[in-house]
Amino acid sequence: MKLYSNKQRWKQILLVIGVAIVGLIIWLTSTIANNVKKAELEKIQLWSQAVKKKAELVRLTNDAFNQLSLNESEKVLFWAKATKELEKPLNDFGFALQIIQNNKDIPLILTNEKGEYVSHKNFDLATDNQDLVDSLCNVWSKQNSPIEINYFESRRQKIFYTNSSNYFKLQLLRDSLLDAFSNEIMNNIAQLPVIFWNDEGDSLIASNIVGSSTLKEDVATQMMNMAKNNPPIEVVLGQNNKGKVYYNNSAILFQLQYYPFLTLIIIALFLLIAYLSFSSFRKAEQNQVWAGMAKETAHQLGTPLSSLQGWIAVLKEEGIKHEAFMEMEKDINRLTVVSERFSKIGSSVDLHSVNMAQFFADYIGYMKKRIPTTVSISTNFEDVEIWAKINPPLFSWVVENLLKNAADAMQGEGEIEVNMTKVNQGVSILIKDSGKGIPSKMQKTIFEPGYTTKERGWGLGLSLVKRIVEGHHNGKISVKSTKLGVGTTFEILLPNG
Repeated sequence: MKLYSNKQRWKQILLVIGVAIVGLIIWLTSTIANNVKKAELEKIQLWSQAVKKKAELVRLTNDAFNQLSLNESEKVLFWAKATKELEKPLNDFGFALQIIQNNKDIPLILTNEKGEYVSHKNFDLATDNQDLVDSLCNVWSKQNSPIEINYFESRRQKIFYTNSSNYFKLQLLRDSLLDAFSNEIMNNIAQLPVIFWNDEGDSLIASNIVGSSTLKEDVATQMMNMAKNNPPIEVVLGQNNKGKVYYNNSAILFQLQYYPFLTLIIIALFLLIAYLSFSSFRKAEQNQVWAGMAKETAHQLGTPLSSLQGWIAVLKEEGIKHEAFMEMEKDINRLTVVSERFSKIGSSVDLHSVNMAQFFADYIGYMKKRIPTTVSISTNFEDVEIWAKINPPLFSWVVENLLKNAADAMQGEGEIEVNMTKVNQGVSILIKDSGKGIPSKMQKTIFEPGYTTKERGWGLGLSLVKRIVEGHHNGKISVKSTKLGVGTTFEILLPNG
C-alpha cells in the first residue's frame, strides 16, 4: 500500500488552481483600479479645462480693465488739458468750458493757494472735514499731478482729481475674480495638489500643499515634478504679469497604481499563513494518529509477548538448550524491545551516554543473522572511544530501518558499510549501501509519510527514523549522496555524549 502516492500530483493541481484564483483576483482588482483611474483622469481633464476657461475669463476681464483704464486716463488727460486752457489768453473759452462742464465721472476737489477746501464734484464729501480733504488730496496727487489754475491776477487754485468710480468698480471686480479663481483652484473638486505661481514676481500666489515659509528651491522642485505629469496652465494676472497653475494627479490616482501589487502581497501572505497553519494542523493530527497507533500496537503486543516469555521460562526449566531455541529467545526479547519502542512514541524519552562502537557491534551482530547472507555489513570506526546521548531501544530502531532498507535496495545482495567519526561538537554516522540509488525527484520526499518503493509498504519507516533522530535525539539525518545504480549514503549527526 502506498500512502499519499498522488500527493505531489494533487499539490500541482492545487497550485495551478491557486495561481488561477490569484490571477483572477488580480485581474479583477486591476480592472477596477483602471476604471477608477480612468474616472480620476477624466475628472482631472475636466478640472483643467474648467481652469483654462476661467483663466481665459480672467484674461478678458484684465483686458477690459486695461482698456477702461486707458480710456479713463485719456479722458482725464483731455479734461486736464481743457482746464489748463483757461490760463491762456484766449478770446473764446467756450469749448474748454464745455469739456469741463460735461465731466460727470471724474471726482474733483478744488482748493485755494493755502490748500483750503473750495468745492468738489462727482462724489460725496463732508465739506467741514478739512483733514479728510487733505488726506484725499494727498492720495490723489500721487495718482495724478494736480492742476494749478491762475483765475485772477496772482490768485491760484489747485484741482485734485482721481479716476472714475467705474474704474475702481472694475478694478475691485477684477481683484475679486482673481481671488475667487485662486480659492477655487485650491479647493478643487478633484482634490489635486496645486501651486499657483507668479512668474513675473517670482513668488507664490496660492497653494494647497506648500506655504509662504517653504523654500523656493523646494517649491521649484515640486513644480518641475508637476510639469512632468501635466502641462501648467497659464493665467494672465494683469498688464505684463502672468502666472502659472501647476497641478499633479490626485493621491487616489497614485494609490491606485500600487493597489494591485498591494492586493497580491496581501493574498500571498494570506495563502502563506493558511498553508503554514494547515500544514501545522495536519502534522499535529498525524502525530496524534501515529502516537495512538504505536501505543495501541505496544498494548496489543504486550499480552502475547508475556505469554511467549512464560513458555520460554518453562522450556528452560526442562533443560532445552537447542540453538533454534536460543535464537527464538533473542527474537522474543527483540519483540519486547520493539513493543517498548512503540510505547515511547509521543512521550518524552530518557537519553543515556552510550559507547557508540559497542552499541553498533552488539546490534550489527544481531542484524547479520536476520538479513540475507549475501549482504555483508562492515564497520569502520575511529580508534578513539565515541560517546553519544541516545535512547538505545529507539535508536536501534533507526539503525534497523536503515540497514533493512539498504538490504532491500540491493535486492538481497551487496555490501553495507557503517562509518563513524567525531566531528565538531558531535558524532557523524554514515550508512552506505551499493543499491540502486534514489531518483532525484524523490530525494525531497523520502522522509515524508507514505514514501515507499515496496508494493505492500506503508511508507512510515524513514518518517519515523527522522522523527526519532531529530525529535528525540536533537540530531540530523539526511541523504549525503546518492547515484542511480551505484548506491546511497545516509548521514546521522548526533550531539556529543
